[in-house]
Amino acid sequence: MTYTIYEGTKATIDGTQFTFDCDPMDTDTAYDALAENVHLNNQDQDDSQDLVDFQNADDDDVKTLLDDMKRMGFIDSWEASKN
Repeated sequence: MTYTIYEGTKATIDGTQFTFDCDPMDTDTAYDALAENVHLNNQDQDDSQDLVDFQNADDDDVKTLLDDMKRMGFIDSWEASKN
């Protein structure tokens, strides 16, 4: 599955969007892609609640992970397509 991610209000993405490929159940790959491409607006603060929230996002599957990231404002939206 190919996922396209669009930046949210609490984070930026170089170019405002990025894509990655992974299995719909592979939350490790999805989280790695998010961690590498989504830059928290306040990530330099040691006690950043956003960083804690980002690390503790629900992750039963990739859809749940992305929906939770959207709910928390780290991404604005996402799309999935079969590759």
